[in-house]
Amino acid sequence: MKPLQDCEFTAFISYAHADDDAWFNWVTQFRTELERGLQAMLRGVRLPRLHLSGENGPVAGALSEELRRRVEASFAMIIVVHDNFAQSDWCLKELAYFKSLFGEQGLRERLYIVALSEAAMLQVSGSAAWRALMPGDDQIWMPFFDPADKARPLDIYMGPGLVSPAFRQPFERLRSNFAAKLRQAAALPSVPVSRPAPELAAAPAPGAAGAAPSTTTGGELLIGFVPPASAAAAVQAANVLAQRGLPARVLSQDVVFNDFADYARAERLLLAFDDAPLMMTSLAAGGHLEVQRDAWLKRGGTPERLHWLDLRTAAAAAAPPQGAAAWVAAQGGAMTTAQALADLLRPPAPAPAVLAQASGVRIYIESNRNERTLWEPLGEQIRRKWDDVCRRVAPGRVPALSLRPRGLPVDQIDSFPSLDDADGVVLLWGRKTSEALVAQINKVENKMTPGRDAAPGIVAYLMPPQQATEPVPAWGWQVLRFNAASEDDIDVVTEENDQLERFLKKVYERRHQRDVAGGTP
Repeated sequence: MKPLQDCEFTAFISYAHADDDAWFNWVTQFRTELERGLQAMLRGVRLPRLHLSGENGPVAGALSEELRRRVEASFAMIIVVHDNFAQSDWCLKELAYFKSLFGEQGLRERLYIVALSEAAMLQVSGSAAWRALMPGDDQIWMPFFDPADKARPLDIYMGPGLVSPAFRQPFERLRSNFAAKLRQAAALPSVPVSRPAPELAAAPAPGAAGAAPSTTTGGELLIGFVPPASAAAAVQAANVLAQRGLPARVLSQDVVFNDFADYARAERLLLAFDDAPLMMTSLAAGGHLEVQRDAWLKRGGTPERLHWLDLRTAAAAAAPPQGAAAWVAAQGGAMTTAQALADLLRPPAPAPAVLAQASGVRIYIESNRNERTLWEPLGEQIRRKWDDVCRRVAPGRVPALSLRPRGLPVDQIDSFPSLDDADGVVLLWGRKTSEALVAQINKVENKMTPGRDAAPGIVAYLMPPQQATEPVPAWGWQVLRFNAASEDDIDVVTEENDQLERFLKKVYERRHQRDVAGGTP
């Protein structure tokens, strides 16, 4: 298959023009959102354009020959299926071209099928022409239709420029999976074909100063994905572990689409459950729990490093188990709570009682449609600096830092009752103009407590897309430059590291004063 650097198109979108027209330019809007999202997630990677024949299709030559050339010049293919696609011979020819050029591996790794109508998808997949191209009868397709009206595509926008939540969920799964493949393809040329496996660092002796407990070896602690109704409880369990010095990352369902690659770096997997029904992600009786457990074991994880994390309240746990809890009980696995797991993995060290009472700190970091994927890696850098600053300001007392799970969507700020629970705010200055930034600063300030008790705020000036090399002033908010060339390593420039630390000290002091005023030691 053609490598990314040799491709003329990131993906060839195969669709019927009549479907795009019938559904208010749905395919065109999908292309726009996908192009914008991939560019945001893959900064620094040269991504060619997406092929959409209504805009950049052939204008001369033999149509069949030109379409075949364009399919061959693409990294992947995205098929968009509705009624007119099912009647189009050309659409099936494009798929036939793709299979002849990319083979079975291409069908497995570089073909995405977007279904805008369940009936049309079933009609297409049941046709003799389709079965001749897809003999395995197990090609994955993603539903982008309304569950209440399965012939109607999901609305992409709920307002001007505002993506609807129903569309966002399947779209982000597709985009994340595609971005991971593009990122891997972009990195392949620089990775040696053969490389010796790195040696593992020797574990410190038990009881040595600064040593981690003997039950862990420094890998990631992962909490498996859960149904949406259980997400808040999973995040709370992660906070409990973090407060005991065991940071845990809650996975999203996207882990399924990169074949559970996250497990390769994990030290332990925590499969969280409560009384909610199982998510039936496959034919497995245990739904999302069984799929994740089997993937863990398949990737070399051991049963003793797999834990069943009980999210139920004490009262619910005392009652007969229901839903996912009943399935876990039937497996005979040992159930544990976040606190009990923390005691197992990191026995409590002698510490003043005040340490357990330290309240958490919340820093809200903006997310917006242009920099939607950047707030989280930026937050991880701030989290590391937060821990370092707190150890120096108040040794032995490091309040847990919470980052809002989906960032702070400033374009929806009018729907927030207030930001009084924020201890600090970070706005992103990426693609917005200085006038738009001022408008957002005003919106945020209007949502916070006025006067000296207002939460401190900074503006993260992202380079790229911004280019300034000298300090940038702004309207009473400190503007700090962040190198954003790599999404995985967004950090403040060296010259302004001290200013970021001063911001975090203000956050700490403000929270400490509020705790004292509220009677917390």
